[in-house]
Amino acid sequence: MTIPITSVTLDQSLSRAGPAAASFARLWTSLWAQDQLPQGLLELCRLTFARLHRDQDELAASNPLAGERPDMDVLSRLVAEDKAHDSPAFTDGEKAVLLFAEYYWTDTQSIPDEVADRVKAHFGDPGLVLLIEALGCIDGRIRTARCLRDMAASRSKMEEVAHVE
Repeated sequence: MTIPITSVTLDQSLSRAGPAAASFARLWTSLWAQDQLPQGLLELCRLTFARLHRDQDELAASNPLAGERPDMDVLSRLVAEDKAHDSPAFTDGEKAVLLFAEYYWTDTQSIPDEVADRVKAHFGDPGLVLLIEALGCIDGRIRTARCLRDMAASRSKMEEVAHVE
């Protein structure tokens, strides 16, 4: 059984691109080692994007870079079930970031100032800037992984048809 390509495993698929892929992998790794946002919060954003994409492979992917957090299983489930905004398990700061992520995924131009201000109120300008950069990277990786999975599935179907003759 092969592991599906996801944002978490994407670097393996891109490694053939050489130095550019290595640079992209370093960027990905650095996102999880920052101190502007609490540990695990970017992972919850990744899962929010996976939910919005309805991407079961991405939702199931385990991100070893996300860090240790005792409540992560509960929070991840709530995000996947779209129950984060109503749950007392999330802090106001976490809810602000997750709402920002949802707006970001829908249309980066549509993010209301009030939503950005809520993120800044909890994590300051550095937190908001990091969040914007990280969401771009996370979204790009998820979309790239989805494209590669779709291409692999198409290739597999074409090979099946070719062998039937």
